Amino acid sequence: TKEQLGYTVDSSPRMTYRLLAYCFRVMSSKYSPVYLQSRIDNFIDGLSALLDGLEEETFEHHKSGLIAQKLEKDPSLSYQTGDYWSQITDKRYMFDMSKLEAEELRTVGKEDVISWYNAYIRSSSPTRRRLAIHVYGCNSDIAEAAKLQEQSWTAIDDVESLKGSSQFYPSLC
Repeated sequence: TKEQLGYTVDSSPRMTYRLLAYCFRVMSSKYSPVYLQSRIDNFIDGLSALLDGLEEETFEHHKSGLIAQKLEKDPSLSYQTGDYWSQITDKRYMFDMSKLEAEELRTVGKEDVISWYNAYIRSSSPTRRRLAIHVYGCNSDIAEAAKLQEQSWTAIDDVESLKGSSQFYPSLC
């Protein structure tokens, strides 16, 4: 938001077929997807300084707040029903998931979070995995974007070929 990158800027966690992910979405008529990706990467790498500088007391305060949130009673039967159906459709059947997550959170320390960040989020990590989807508008200069593209990226032009040549997580549905 500080940089005014686009008319829609948001981020959110997601869980798809038991795979945890974090999504960033930026829609802009001003900047190319490649530039926007570089700004997202800059933001992600900047989290390292934030985590390192976080006081232990502040970390524990945030952790306690998250635990309390997990242990809050569902505000309505509709919410509780939705949670239960999610457990059923995802084939987890862990109807006390919030309680289990709260118990696990109690064991997590600041160093655990920093280690996890360094292993799975930081752009220099060899174990980090990312799927970046760049959509270009009809007035975009795709040739210019191709020049800016990093060498480590792989463009997927043939989805069927990708499906036939890649290993995927087993289907849980």
